[in-house]
Amino acid sequence: MIGLWLGGPLSIILCTFVGAVAGHFYDQANALPPEDPTEGLRERFEPPGLPEPLSRAALDDEAQEHFARHLCALFIEVARADGEVVRDEVRVAREYFQNELKYGPEALHLVRGHLKAFLARPPHLAESIAACREELPTADRLLLVDALYQLALTDGPLQRSEQETLRQIAQGLGLSEEDRRAVATRYLAVDDSQYARLGLTPEATDAEVKRAYRQLAAAHHPDRVTHLGQGAIEQATRRFHEIQQAYEEIRRLRGL
Repeated sequence: MIGLWLGGPLSIILCTFVGAVAGHFYDQANALPPEDPTEGLRERFEPPGLPEPLSRAALDDEAQEHFARHLCALFIEVARADGEVVRDEVRVAREYFQNELKYGPEALHLVRGHLKAFLARPPHLAESIAACREELPTADRLLLVDALYQLALTDGPLQRSEQETLRQIAQGLGLSEEDRRAVATRYLAVDDSQYARLGLTPEATDAEVKRAYRQLAAAHHPDRVTHLGQGAIEQATRRFHEIQQAYEEIRRLRGL
């Protein structure tokens, strides 16, 4: 049964994906052929021994491998976004399948093969994104993006290139920018006070954040108060740095 090898935060995704794919394969494999008026005659002259349809268990295994290939493709794309993929990232990916998805030795052998192949030759990302988008409902696609954020953080803080790749994947999966940002907030939390320093709330749009920063940075730049003496310069400098720090934190969260 599928449930015997599920576990962890991606279990719902895997169950849904495998169920949908296996069901699709099963329907195709066992579909009734169209009516043929010569069917009785062909039974008399054609030899027996036609292959039996694949069992449900075999189709489940095929669907599991299908899912693993696409998930490996997405992970490798995120891992290589900030440069060369390091050994620890591959190890974390392999352990994710082993510990979270409860893949057995045989399935893990397939995972290692997919990872090795995608390291040598970049995967067709669009194909894997399209497969996940087609087979997974919105809630499970959000869980998938959540898992990719976890994997991206294994080698340190997210780089802008990684955030851009994650944004591209989320868009390809049909998720809104608000959905992606809601996932990112779990890993790149910015205190509401950072928004308050720019006179904003977390609901502000990217354009509003940029506009507020430009206006405040211009208004509080130390060069504007040089004629007022050293005290005014120091005060303006502190405020200017606060504005810069708040903007950089928000920009890091949103991948601006």
